[in-house]
Amino acid sequence: MAHFGKDVDNFSATRTIRIVGVETNDKFTTYIIEIAVGHYVWRVKHRYNDFHDLHNQLVYSCKVDKCLLPPKKMFGNQSDTFIKKRQSDLEAYLQTMLYYLAHKVPPVLASFLQFDKYEIHGITQCMAEELYNRGDILLQSRDPYVVTPLQLYSLTERLKLPEPTCESGDVKKDIGHILDFITRVKCLKVAGSRERVGTSNIDMTQLKFDLSLFKSLQCLESECCHVSNILGIETVKETLEKVSIQQGLTNIRDLVLNGLTQWKSEDGTVLVTQWENLVEADFSRNSIREIDDSVQLIPRVEVLDLSHNRLTGVQHLNWLSQLTQLDLSNNEIKDLENLHTKIGNLKILNLAGNKMDSLKGLSKLFSLETLDVRNNNLAQVEEVQYVCCLPCIENLYLEGNPVNQVLDYRTKILEQCGDRVLEVSLDDLKPSQKELDTVAVLQAIRKSKENKVKIQSGTRKLSASELQSSGSRHSSLSGSEGKMSSRQELGWSTHGSFSATPSVSEGESSLKANSSNSSRTASNASQMEDPTHDSSRTSFSGSEGEHKGEQRPRYRTLSQDDPPHTHTIAISSLPTHQDPQFMSWLQERLFGKDTEPGAIVEQVVNVLWCGVIQFTRQELMVPCCAVLSKRRIFILRLKPGESGYPGVPELETFYILPLCNVQEVVIGPCYSYIRLEESFVGASGTFTLVVSDPDDGKSFSHSIVTAYSSGDLGPLNLANFSQNSDLASHIFSLEDLEGLCTGRIAYSMLVTIAGVEQSSLLILSENKVYLVHIDCLFWPRPSFLSVLEDIKNPNFTFLQNHSITTKMSDIKMNVKLKLSSRSKKTVDTSSLQFEKYGLSIIFHELVGPVGMHLYFFSTKARDGFLDRLTNLRSEHAHRLSPTIREEPEGGNESSDSLDNSTASQTVPTPASGPQIKVEPEEDKAVMAEEDTVTAADAIEKEFLEKAMTEGNGSAPKSRSVTISELRLNVAPADVKETEPPEIDYLTDELCSQLTKSIQSYQLAKKIPSKLKVLKNMTGKELAQYFHSDIAMIGVDYEQLHFVLWSVVIPYDRPHCEIISCVMLSTKAVYFVSNQLVKSPMKERQSWMTHTRHKSDSIVIGQQPVQTDRHHTSGIIHSSQHGTIIRPYHILQYSDLHQVNVGLFDQCIRLTGRDRHTVNTLVTRDSAVTERFVNQLTTMLSIFTSSPMLESSASDLEQDFYRAFERRTKTVVDGMEYVHPSKVQFIYPGEDVMSDLLFIITEHLHLPTSAKRKADILMYFIGYVATEEHHVGSVDHVKSRNMVLTNQYLCFIVEDLINYPIPDFARGLPNSPRYKVTEIKKISHLKRVLMFKDNEHKLSLIFSDEPDEINVDTSSDHFSVENDSSGRQSPPEVESTILIQSPRDMNKFMLLLKNQWREVQDGEELEVHVL
Repeated sequence: MAHFGKDVDNFSATRTIRIVGVETNDKFTTYIIEIAVGHYVWRVKHRYNDFHDLHNQLVYSCKVDKCLLPPKKMFGNQSDTFIKKRQSDLEAYLQTMLYYLAHKVPPVLASFLQFDKYEIHGITQCMAEELYNRGDILLQSRDPYVVTPLQLYSLTERLKLPEPTCESGDVKKDIGHILDFITRVKCLKVAGSRERVGTSNIDMTQLKFDLSLFKSLQCLESECCHVSNILGIETVKETLEKVSIQQGLTNIRDLVLNGLTQWKSEDGTVLVTQWENLVEADFSRNSIREIDDSVQLIPRVEVLDLSHNRLTGVQHLNWLSQLTQLDLSNNEIKDLENLHTKIGNLKILNLAGNKMDSLKGLSKLFSLETLDVRNNNLAQVEEVQYVCCLPCIENLYLEGNPVNQVLDYRTKILEQCGDRVLEVSLDDLKPSQKELDTVAVLQAIRKSKENKVKIQSGTRKLSASELQSSGSRHSSLSGSEGKMSSRQELGWSTHGSFSATPSVSEGESSLKANSSNSSRTASNASQMEDPTHDSSRTSFSGSEGEHKGEQRPRYRTLSQDDPPHTHTIAISSLPTHQDPQFMSWLQERLFGKDTEPGAIVEQVVNVLWCGVIQFTRQELMVPCCAVLSKRRIFILRLKPGESGYPGVPELETFYILPLCNVQEVVIGPCYSYIRLEESFVGASGTFTLVVSDPDDGKSFSHSIVTAYSSGDLGPLNLANFSQNSDLASHIFSLEDLEGLCTGRIAYSMLVTIAGVEQSSLLILSENKVYLVHIDCLFWPRPSFLSVLEDIKNPNFTFLQNHSITTKMSDIKMNVKLKLSSRSKKTVDTSSLQFEKYGLSIIFHELVGPVGMHLYFFSTKARDGFLDRLTNLRSEHAHRLSPTIREEPEGGNESSDSLDNSTASQTVPTPASGPQIKVEPEEDKAVMAEEDTVTAADAIEKEFLEKAMTEGNGSAPKSRSVTISELRLNVAPADVKETEPPEIDYLTDELCSQLTKSIQSYQLAKKIPSKLKVLKNMTGKELAQYFHSDIAMIGVDYEQLHFVLWSVVIPYDRPHCEIISCVMLSTKAVYFVSNQLVKSPMKERQSWMTHTRHKSDSIVIGQQPVQTDRHHTSGIIHSSQHGTIIRPYHILQYSDLHQVNVGLFDQCIRLTGRDRHTVNTLVTRDSAVTERFVNQLTTMLSIFTSSPMLESSASDLEQDFYRAFERRTKTVVDGMEYVHPSKVQFIYPGEDVMSDLLFIITEHLHLPTSAKRKADILMYFIGYVATEEHHVGSVDHVKSRNMVLTNQYLCFIVEDLINYPIPDFARGLPNSPRYKVTEIKKISHLKRVLMFKDNEHKLSLIFSDEPDEINVDTSSDHFSVENDSSGRQSPPEVESTILIQSPRDMNKFMLLLKNQWREVQDGEELEVHVL
């Protein structure tokens, strides 16, 4: 028997066990046994019957003599003499047993002496058995693993002994289970106690233990265990994220330094490593008297709990720059003077249970949100007002203070909160309405008293200097007209009815009315009106900027104090970053000349002229110039005056944002805006840059990313919502509910709604035009609002929305509207604004005409919107047209044509319609600009004129119309509307079969939303749709007989899997999907950016175009849907040469005459493949017999039997069947299986004698979740062939399109046929997870642990030099696969269980259904 730190050889049974006493009662006698192991002693109690049972088990298991135990006595067994004799005999019996069995104590004897509670072998074996049974459950649980210091001490001492890990012979008690567990456990709780352990003298507070083997520990909790007894902290601190030490700490340095005394050099350099990952520290309920300087070693702590200690002050917390939550409750703190200088951006502070009588020291904690000062000595309301006015305070707790006894305590405290009274919760209660009313009255009385005092103390006469300043201001204003010529040269124009020069009397009366601020008003007004003075005051240059040491504020809040002038400048006339002279001037303007001594060389990278909206004033937009340098972003406000560079107005430095302080960059839809947020500044440091050209916005955002990455600042927090965003998803979901085809934002730009002067975001989707409230510019919410408000659910407000197919009229350019009475100020009322370009459109909705009147910042933005609108209207016109489509002439749309023949077309005369009217401008320069009509404008005008002619005087039609009504009247006059074709061959049986096939979608991948409308069709609707939109035109007697859903891989795109509906007719195989056709495109002029029908083009006669022979428009004519579904390939039976069936019927390749007529159907289901082959042979037979109707019966019979002459070649080469249509059906042979088996065995490096381990039991094609995404996700999967052998599961990439090599191919493909990517050993499989919500999904949990546990008994587990850290066990590896066929799923699980049972000696595989 080994014991606590003692040598086994010196063990003496006589001195370690004895019976020290007895306890008797009327029925039986209990013997008190004392076991002494070194200095540790414990007692157990047993009756004689317990001894008798123990002896019987020892006789059976250890072959001890039956006569060693004193015999029973039925009578007289309660006498004192007998009891003493039996006590002596039983003591001798126990000593004899231990003497002979000391080298290996039997479990029954160890249990009898309670070794599992007090002895290290028993304790560790008990732990091992528990972890063997519950280890996996404990690892998956989020609860900490609870152990005692005695258990950890026993494990530490047990590992020091040179003994095997499984001494008892019971596998469940192998301490290897403990080693495996502790290397993987993440959360540990050491629950100590100050009481003795059971009946022993063991004091757990004195036991030392080592945590070095806890390699993955992230959370450590300790109670009643002094940190000096915890060894190995230096190892676990590398992974710890949370630590909690209670009742075991007197100084923080005891834990942080772990006993080190010399941790700083003479020059102050830290010699030990920091706790890099620690973010939460709980040092509550200890005896800490001060916060020592060792806290600088835990710099990333965000939550610190020092409650229930003996602190009297706060020191050294300035090292914790990321601290946001601090608990100092129940200490001895009396005062916290200037606390803001000692801590950072604190949000939650708990000071309850201290001795504070004033909160003055907390008056500058501007980020504080929650303050708890309950049970202190606060007696006066005035001592609380310091924290009531904090800008972020939301929760204030004052219970248990003398101030609670003040009359009307709550209303007096809430009064101090000012305007934020509605947001503050006092003592966990929001103010009631009665309290709010009382507070409002008290605040009004207080403000009245303050104003009265100001008026009485501020009444005085104007000084002579103030009058002189006022006079100079008016003289400056009167001279402003003389500078108009120079302003016109800069491209400015003036509008409006405001007077630029108020009369002197008006100025004097204004000054008298605001006598208290008269000096400031006059001074500011003179500075703002005089460009010379303003330039000298605010210019930011090398001579007067920060390089000269001038103290300037880095930002200021937007205001509307400037006089409301309306000088404008065209944004298109301003220079860009492509102008080297302007960039050089701007470089000198910001940073000075390079020759100046001390100048900082910082290169200007990009420039963006934009409107700026600050979060603090979201209704106000300021014209600015955003300048990006290598290290900063400058926001320069446009002011009147000359800047020194021709064509550029005066630039005033408004805000400087260092790139290193950028918290987040948000890109708006279609790069319409860029949102910047600075860290630790809040609302005043959050800006939205509104661009006038998406190309400029894209260029500027890319420049920000490049500058940030080149500065070694780490990854930029960039949220690119140019296409995918919450707003776009919301729009798509709304359009989806209406049954509209959606999925793309075509255009986005911030505009101003004319008449009300309200900014709005203009969104153009594939179906509608939206005007969205500018609240969307600040969604997602900035990071500083993450706690202040609920940001989970966006609330987008749509001011207008119109369908792009709605009739439009009265399209006018440069419209001028009078201001409405409900006009909102959405632009800065300073003296300079960007020129605006109007657009007015009337939408004829069902409710009547609705006008949309907008202002754009540039003609390019306005023309871009009209261009996109024109394109989309043209697309909708083509979709709904029943005529034969020609190839689109321009734009980024893919060609639908499958035929390369050309034809000359006659250009029809455009229909007449409403004209686009351009309103005259007052400024002749603007008139000249608008009169210059580009080619693109002419095309837009021509299309809009035609597209808006939809019947004279007819009312707008509802969406719920018939199929024929949905077709727009855009075809020539000689084309007549046709009814859906009559389908005479469609029997009830065929209709039922088509319905079942099209509605039975069994693929593992989710069906695209655009194909759902096809899936929901009936057989009759599918046949009608096939003949009206899919089938080739001009082909007679074509019948649709079979459809199936499958994944298709085209030969031209071997890495692209297309979810397709494969249709088999009597003439061809149709591959139908929402996939766009990418045919070769011809050269077009750059301005031709949208598709047109041949009836609305003015240049189609100048170019050869392609024609197609089928309905490539691919439109499902339904009142509920407008989805583009088209055949991306049609394989006629006359072009079909070979049909190659894949291994185990998992796929089938249709091979034509060239690379463009080869497609592989990856069915992943042998039953589906078999059904498709049977249907294909039937269609080929019908196709073959159709042209031979005039042949004799003997000819037909002869041709049919001739096809079977060479049906089977050899077993090795596979089976080849030649159909009467001359189409070859080729099946794989034994050579394919041999190749696959050879590749697997070569990858495993198996010897020849062991190659039976790779016998193929099952082969199928499935999906595997990619590594870069969550292993449980099925949104991102890759196709993999899976081969199950006797002992391995292999994942293989197979080239399904290039092999077998087709006849037209020249040379070998670049990729091999098979490539093994991963092989898993079945013996390492731990369990299998199945999912009720996805019948295709399967998760296999592997663990690459070694077969045997080896422990080096010669190593010192606690040696500093020894790198051995115990048994290293890798984490579990989860492989998520998708199996498409339910039959394959059942077969795979059956074979996997059988093979696992075989390699695990009959044990059953764990299968969990989630």
